[in-house]
Amino acid sequence: MKSLQNKNNKILYILSLIASLFILCSCEPNQEPKITLGDSFWYWEADANSTPGDAMKHFADFKKLEDKSTSNLLNVLGPGSRYVWVRAQFEIPEYYRNQPLGLVIPYLRFAGQVYCNGSFISQYGNFPPNEQSTLFKAHFFSFPLNVLKQEGQNTILIKIYAQGKSGISSHSFIQPARFAYPAFEVINFHHTKIYMPLTGSLLLTFILYMCFYLSARNFTEFKDFAFLNIFTAMFVLIFFATELPVYTGGTIPFLLFTKFTLCIPVYFMVYFATAFAVDFHHKSFSLPLRIFRISILTFQTLLTAGIPSYNGLIKIAPYMLALLFIQILTALIYIIKLFIKKERRAQTLYFVLAMIPFITASLIDVIARKSDESEVYPYYSIFGWSVTTIIFIIMLAIRFSRTYKRNQRLTNHLQEEVDSRTSELKTANARLNELNEQLEKDKKRLVADLEMASIVQKNFFSHPAQNLKNWDISTWYEPLSKVSGDFYDYFTYNNVLNGLSIFDVSGHGLSASLVTMLSKNIISGVFQKGFRNKVPASKILSEINTLIIKEKGDIQNYMTGLLCRFNEDRRGGFCRAELGNAGHPYPLKYSAENKEIYELKCNDGKDHYGAIGMSGIQVSFAQSNFTMKDGDILVLFTDGISEINNSKGEQYGTKDLMQIVRQNSNKTSAEILSIIKDHVKDFTKDSKIDDDITVIIAKRDSSFKAQQTESGELLEEL
Repeated sequence: MKSLQNKNNKILYILSLIASLFILCSCEPNQEPKITLGDSFWYWEADANSTPGDAMKHFADFKKLEDKSTSNLLNVLGPGSRYVWVRAQFEIPEYYRNQPLGLVIPYLRFAGQVYCNGSFISQYGNFPPNEQSTLFKAHFFSFPLNVLKQEGQNTILIKIYAQGKSGISSHSFIQPARFAYPAFEVINFHHTKIYMPLTGSLLLTFILYMCFYLSARNFTEFKDFAFLNIFTAMFVLIFFATELPVYTGGTIPFLLFTKFTLCIPVYFMVYFATAFAVDFHHKSFSLPLRIFRISILTFQTLLTAGIPSYNGLIKIAPYMLALLFIQILTALIYIIKLFIKKERRAQTLYFVLAMIPFITASLIDVIARKSDESEVYPYYSIFGWSVTTIIFIIMLAIRFSRTYKRNQRLTNHLQEEVDSRTSELKTANARLNELNEQLEKDKKRLVADLEMASIVQKNFFSHPAQNLKNWDISTWYEPLSKVSGDFYDYFTYNNVLNGLSIFDVSGHGLSASLVTMLSKNIISGVFQKGFRNKVPASKILSEINTLIIKEKGDIQNYMTGLLCRFNEDRRGGFCRAELGNAGHPYPLKYSAENKEIYELKCNDGKDHYGAIGMSGIQVSFAQSNFTMKDGDILVLFTDGISEINNSKGEQYGTKDLMQIVRQNSNKTSAEILSIIKDHVKDFTKDSKIDDDITVIIAKRDSSFKAQQTESGELLEEL
């Protein structure tokens, strides 16, 4: 790439040199003697209505125009709009007498009317109200024989409308018309016509690279380069606008033309040039920086479009240039950062090398104008940019060609790749089908095992006993999946309820369900033994904890739970109860006597901490002592109901649970439980239940008498 780039650069430089030599050779110097006027210019500031007669009356008020620069009138008159008369006098040499003469003014801004010996000769540009500048065009005025004095002084008066960078060339001269006009054409060619072919090449480049971009949208640098060329073409228009009928005929007002050639296109040129500099490296500005850059461009465009006068454009020019510098600075910093990165350095170097013709030509522009401010030079930077554009055209073409060739290779080998990938996919698909079949078999076996585990677990738990003396009990048991980490148990003897329990194993699924079945037998055995020996419920829980830790081994699941034991009073009517709590949500008790419901918290005066099954951790389980009288209701539940959330993220808690029990205390346990179920399902109708739910309603009811268990029920329980 490097050798090819160097070769292309050499070719481009040679072509540029040949073109320059051709231009220089085509401009044969005029060797005929000239009557120079630069040292004979005098000026007098007047008003818009002044006439040549007024100028002659104020002959003595004219001042010598010592300034020889191209902006001499601006320098002596100051900024703003001015009317000024410039006077020059000459004598016709003997060898030029009796032949038409021509005046050549290489540079005259803004507009001017020329008089010779009081006779009107011609005019370039227009005065207000329809002001029109002569821009960069040279001026030629033909003096007929009848207005010239062959002997003595001839007086030239030029009425100039001075605005902006106004001035008159100190290199103005007079020759016979046959020599002056060709000299004028050469000067005018350098000042205006030389830019015309450049505009055509810029337009063609815009069309070409816009087509490239539309066919390959990932090449954003093509879009930037295309727009850079079209706006450069709009900018270059102003240099040869005086050769276009649409301008000289006054179709487009001067102010509007200036805004949309000399001003606004420059903003877009800099914007797309800086964007191109970054996109050329396949990078992009950050979003905040893009917004910032677009904001600058929008502000410049709207402000310039809204300025009502040419002088207004001149006043805002320094601020617009400062904003352009900011745009350039954003890209310059970006390119420097890329150059620092070793992997991007070569690409950045190519970009900088391509910019060398433009940078060199710009320096020549500055040096030439600073060395001789009286001369009007072509803008070498524009031609330097043309060379840079050609270099970028070649570089982008090479980039596009490489991408095209790479895509072509991919296309040529696409069928082979497709066949290879198809074969691999078929093999992989066959293997995948085998794995799917195996997974399906494993899934069916797992589902069957899980179903069996669910049946075993459900039948492992006690069913609500409706034939217990003095007790009306109902249970709501709803596992999250096939198997559950919740379990409960009833401890009875001869249809007398000695106790009940509810536990919640941490986690879900099979591991939790295995712990429930392991723990149930341990809990049942320890409770029966403790009940006979009148061991307090809290101590029974401690012994259960010790045995479960020993039996479950390395299984990490732990559990919380409640263990309640009942002692029927022999006098009847009530029973005493002890409730052991191992880190479980407090149960609720409704008192029929007080019509109140409350949480059963410990009343043994000890500190309580820990859960069941956590090895190496000290525990102290709570105990509550209370009585159950006729109509009293005991509600035991797991956190699957108290911590359930609705779609708003609100937790169910125990408030509604307590209210339902209080308001329906006269109903049976089954009726109360049905109301609770409906309320919970309505609460969670738009949300997903994510835990097992177990609720036990145990109501003390003396109307319940012990009955003989039927054989069918006994077999089902077994």
